[in-house]
Amino acid sequence: ITDNSLQDTLNIKTQRYRLTTMSDIDLSHPNAMIRLSSTALRFHCPSIESTKGFTISFVKSFKTVGTHPTTKSVLEQADSSRSYLKTSLATKGSNIPHKKIVGAAQKYVPFINQILFACKMQPENARLDVRLLFEWESGIEKAPRSFKSEAIMYELIMAIATDGLGTAGIACDESINGDFASASRNFKKAAGIMDFLATDQLPQWISKADLDENTLPSEITLGTTEALKILFLANAQQMAVATTLVKPGVPKYSLLAKLSLGIKEQLEMFVQTMRSRAATQKSRMDPDFFTLMTFQIELNNSLCDYFLARNHWDSGQYGLAISFLCSSKAMLRTRDSPLGKGLPEISSKSPLKAIEADLNELKSHMNILLTSWEKDNSKIYFDKVPLSVPADKKLSAGLQMMKPEEYKLDDVEPIPLIVAAEEGGPVIPSTEESDHEMALRLQEQLNTN
Repeated sequence: ITDNSLQDTLNIKTQRYRLTTMSDIDLSHPNAMIRLSSTALRFHCPSIESTKGFTISFVKSFKTVGTHPTTKSVLEQADSSRSYLKTSLATKGSNIPHKKIVGAAQKYVPFINQILFACKMQPENARLDVRLLFEWESGIEKAPRSFKSEAIMYELIMAIATDGLGTAGIACDESINGDFASASRNFKKAAGIMDFLATDQLPQWISKADLDENTLPSEITLGTTEALKILFLANAQQMAVATTLVKPGVPKYSLLAKLSLGIKEQLEMFVQTMRSRAATQKSRMDPDFFTLMTFQIELNNSLCDYFLARNHWDSGQYGLAISFLCSSKAMLRTRDSPLGKGLPEISSKSPLKAIEADLNELKSHMNILLTSWEKDNSKIYFDKVPLSVPADKKLSAGLQMMKPEEYKLDDVEPIPLIVAAEEGGPVIPSTEESDHEMALRLQEQLNTN
């Protein structure tokens, strides 16, 4: 028998063995892996509140100086779009209309930005008949607090933050529906909005107004917006992994491994940023959210080794593949202590209870795959299996391929604020305040803006 004939015989035996042992076993990645890899938390959007007996009206507040037809139109549209946004945000329960919220926020932002710009450009004419008092309640805090401010800049920032969190909500909805490509794009949009707040709007406002960030809603502090940008980029990359996994055929496992490790690194960066730059805000958020973060970090670490295992198996490095798969399985064990390695415990009241069935399906798949590989290796390949994954075979760093989609405010023209020539002095104040009090309040508001 020639060497070639021997090789042909071995190939035939290998094919027959696989046909008789694997024909009834599906060794491809399960749907549970897709669902787990695309799991992301949907944050609540903030809500617009109002003090009893007090209603925001730009038309009434700028009644005297807002007589120009263009100004009147902008003020009326600002009132109308704010009312629509408030109504959209008032919807509670599981069917939050994220698209409606985002549409309402995007409609409102240009008007409030135009009013703010007019006040900045014409400070001597920016006189109020009735004070403006904006009140919002946080959406990401477990026990929401309301925060009031007369600063128009505050109103603008909260409307932009609503756009960002609402856009992330749309992405979550798309992920649930299996449209991972669209979900990825919207997470990148949300990341861009948070980046805009963190690098542009918030530094301007906080530095000029000398604000204590701990009194603000948690979604509009420098540390939180920076952290949310990182989180949403990680979510976008999760959707990219899911997009690859749902495609027919064999995926490029080496790329999936790098992406999974990149997700793990970004999620760790998110948690670290919250701890170091937004510790107070982190303490106000639901602890269950950070339990999910721990789960996702360990899951993506496990998936990295799983994808490397499949890559090595396909390339003929059977022993190394088995070693990587054993490492991946070990990472899915329940940890012995809160600080130990492995997944958080899933109790009857755990927030992870909803994904427990998918986790068990993934573990079962890995057990079946490992049994099959070990059987093939012991009967056909006889490749040495390392007791642990060699350090030089592990990935040194992951791939973080997502970038935030740039967000910017549209350029606006200042609306005319007109003081009648015959008046030439201060506007008649409301009955609640004297001229002097109103002047001081307006000066403080403009300084803040």
